[in-house]
Amino acid sequence: MLKHLLPILAVLLLSGCDLLPWAKSNEDVLAKAHGKYLYASEIQGLIKPGTPPQDSITIVSNYINSWVRQQLLLYQAEKNLTQGQKNFEKHLEDYRNSLIIYEYESNVVRQKLDTVVSMVEVTQYYDKNRANFELKENIVKVNYVQIENDAKELAKLRRLWQAGDELSRAELERYCIQNGLNYSLFNDSWIYFNILLTDVPIVTYNQENFLQYNRNIEASDSLYLYLVEFRDFKIKESITPLSMLEDHIRKIIVNRRKLELLQSLQNEIFESAMMNNYFEIY
Repeated sequence: MLKHLLPILAVLLLSGCDLLPWAKSNEDVLAKAHGKYLYASEIQGLIKPGTPPQDSITIVSNYINSWVRQQLLLYQAEKNLTQGQKNFEKHLEDYRNSLIIYEYESNVVRQKLDTVVSMVEVTQYYDKNRANFELKENIVKVNYVQIENDAKELAKLRRLWQAGDELSRAELERYCIQNGLNYSLFNDSWIYFNILLTDVPIVTYNQENFLQYNRNIEASDSLYLYLVEFRDFKIKESITPLSMLEDHIRKIIVNRRKLELLQSLQNEIFESAMMNNYFEIY
């Protein structure tokens, strides 16, 4: 295989262009399977400029082997399938029709679909469908700070953490920024409690009970000290807060508008065709 591929690769790499129209009858045949031929011209462009010769040989060899296997499998399939099984005209027509309709509908959607969803619409949808938004996991709102166990001014950090007044909160945030700490402070976003547990070494065998009876905790591992304040929590099987669902609800509303737009389009086309006698049903 190697001695046959080297001259072919040399021609392909040196030419850098299509073979002449008459070359097909004179060029090397790379493989034959059940009366079908693979010619050297058919692998032009397979090898990128600068590819090492040994890698080029591997690429071409793999391509040839793949071509042979495909031809053998195709021959076996052709031989064993009935004419009815090999008739794909109806499938191809259906596929083509689906593609054309999809492209047309996509153009209509891009031109006419209103994707702006107001907060009023989001809230109305949420209120009507609250029963569908049951929490599957516990969620929390937290403040937390992660700091090295041997860091300086730990006493200052604890004092600011426990103070709770607005001035101390601002100073606490400056402290975290200046010391490059990993922290999250005064953020109203809900997070899943299980996600927090991947970042903070809290050990609990009953999450609901833990959240019920803990507000401020300290946790540590071999490297870090963690200060955590649970500002709020919701237990699984309660209703998911709207703030966690806002983006999801907007997508639902836009998708519903899309379906309504396409249904309206189909109805308009049908009614217009019926008025103009563009079709008959027997």
